[in-house]
Amino acid sequence: MTNTLRSVEIFAGAAGLGLGLAQAGFKHEVVVENDSDACNTIRLNQANGHSLVEGWEIREADIEACDLSDVTGEIDLVAGGPPCQGFSVGGLHRGAKDERNLWPWAIETVSQLKPRAFAFENVPNLASAHSEYLSYLQSALSLPTIARPEEWQEDAERLAKIMATGQSFDPSYRVHVDTLVASDYGTGQRRKRLFIVGIRDDVDADYVTPVATHGEYELMEQKWLTGEYWARHGIRMQTPDKEGLAWLKKHNRQPRDMFSPRLLPWRTVRDVLADIPEGAADNDPAPREFKTYKGHTGSDADRPAKTHRAGDHGVSGGEMGIVSNIEGHEIYRHYTVREAASLSDFDSDYRFSGSWGDGLRQIGNAVPCALGKAVGNSIATALAA
Repeated sequence: MTNTLRSVEIFAGAAGLGLGLAQAGFKHEVVVENDSDACNTIRLNQANGHSLVEGWEIREADIEACDLSDVTGEIDLVAGGPPCQGFSVGGLHRGAKDERNLWPWAIETVSQLKPRAFAFENVPNLASAHSEYLSYLQSALSLPTIARPEEWQEDAERLAKIMATGQSFDPSYRVHVDTLVASDYGTGQRRKRLFIVGIRDDVDADYVTPVATHGEYELMEQKWLTGEYWARHGIRMQTPDKEGLAWLKKHNRQPRDMFSPRLLPWRTVRDVLADIPEGAADNDPAPREFKTYKGHTGSDADRPAKTHRAGDHGVSGGEMGIVSNIEGHEIYRHYTVREAASLSDFDSDYRFSGSWGDGLRQIGNAVPCALGKAVGNSIATALAA
């Protein structure tokens, strides 16, 4: 996209989503984040001249205390990732009752700024284990100026009655819910995120789910049929593992026919790490031993990484590590900050403030940049129509 689109991001973190949106043509006027390490990361990259965060006004504050009344003029997009701990599989599952549930402030920000579009992301578990609350969010975000999310169950009934009358409100939004997998868009990580996207009713075009650019089939084909994957890394073709044998059986050891759509192969951990420039910053070895435990067993080097998570103790479990044993060459260690960042699409010039654990925590909380770009491109296309 050639025209710059004005945007505001709340719950911005270390800017994974924001960087992707910037690549799609959005220019943040203001970013709101209460984590000092994440804010310092953005400031560090501004000081280093990173073009995608240039000019962002950083407001280090809780969203409840942040006044956005000085943001004037037409805002094209409000974006952000409200805290997901209450809705996460790994959390206490308190959902809307969790004290960290800040969705009401996302609704309030849309009501206040009335952007042409909004995009909020969260964990897929919001749709499966908290579907009633997700349904309410869709209704509240479609009519943000009259929503009363503090008493959401009562408000859900009230909004349903209002919507049934056909009464019009300004603004109102067409709301879409998508669950996307980052590896389908070129990220070397199988991270799933749920996106709630709204397009204001006076915008003629609508949001369309981004089309996948990368595929599992193409990776498996290069590994177990053509051997191209192994050759690219200077490794002799490997004997198919259990997963490879199942894939070969399913596809009868034959390449896909010529009329099937061709995608790029999923990117693996090995692919991503091979692209890190020699001498890249933040690439020092982890300061602690890599330990795995049930449910946290590291990522296979020859698959996209498992989802990066950010633990309360500053670094997630074993999913923030790499495991491989090919031709007697064993890899069993934590990622460096640079490796973890690259597996979430941060470019090699993007630095992270704080310790190794601080960096991994910020990355574990971040939306992969390629996923943000894919969603941003779809929104930008709708706004340009």
